Amino acid sequence: MDAINFLESEAFLRIKKLMGISDKSNPDFTLEIPANDPNLKFTEDGFIYKGRRVILYIRDQAQYGNNKTNEYKFHIVDCPTLARSRRENRYGKYVVSTKTDGKFSVRRIKNNQSHESVEELHVCKHCLQKLNWKGYNSADTVDKKLIYENFSIEEFFRIMNGDNQFLFAAVPNDNDVTARLNVYPKNWDDISRRLKEKYGYICQECRRKFSNCKCLLHVHHKNGLKWDCRESNLEVLCRDCHQKKHSHRIGG
Repeated sequence: MDAINFLESEAFLRIKKLMGISDKSNPDFTLEIPANDPNLKFTEDGFIYKGRRVILYIRDQAQYGNNKTNEYKFHIVDCPTLARSRRENRYGKYVVSTKTDGKFSVRRIKNNQSHESVEELHVCKHCLQKLNWKGYNSADTVDKKLIYENFSIEEFFRIMNGDNQFLFAAVPNDNDVTARLNVYPKNWDDISRRLKEKYGYICQECRRKFSNCKCLLHVHHKNGLKWDCRESNLEVLCRDCHQKKHSHRIGG
């Protein structure tokens, strides 16, 4: 019996057509990369997948109120932003991606509801500074803006191929497909209420009591993962102390 050429089979060609993939399409697809994939290599300087670099970004992006939607950046090297996330135990929010076109799978979360989209994200400026990409650090304001807005992941991978100097210090456990949706569990109100009661409606940071103003008391997830409601990951904070834990404006 002759071997079947799957790549030329009618079923495969039909799938390609339905997906809008032509023979001239870029073969660089987003990959699902589990942490135990033998092709994902860990080194003292970072990690590579099948001999090439990968990038990190936050897939689940919270939106509060009617403010302009926040834009989280994607990261190409182990920059100060990622280092701070590891120090603050918030690195789990990042996922791995191999996309090179600058378009990412994003889940916008508002009122604990998720809306999936594909969006163009910008490179992290701290990454550009660490690399001094195309003379970024000494460029004037106009040229810095051009370098930032015209950054190409494909060009970066091509130029930096084989250069492991700036690889990431750690790899997230999930990629942009496998990561769990970062939303509150259905019983979050009960969890939050019980924890506030346990601490007598006292902010664990400033020690002020809010039993007469309960709406000003929040429960904060230390690692930024809203589904991780282990008590060791939660702390009762007033609105002001909670805001200090975040780089963006918090809601409610």
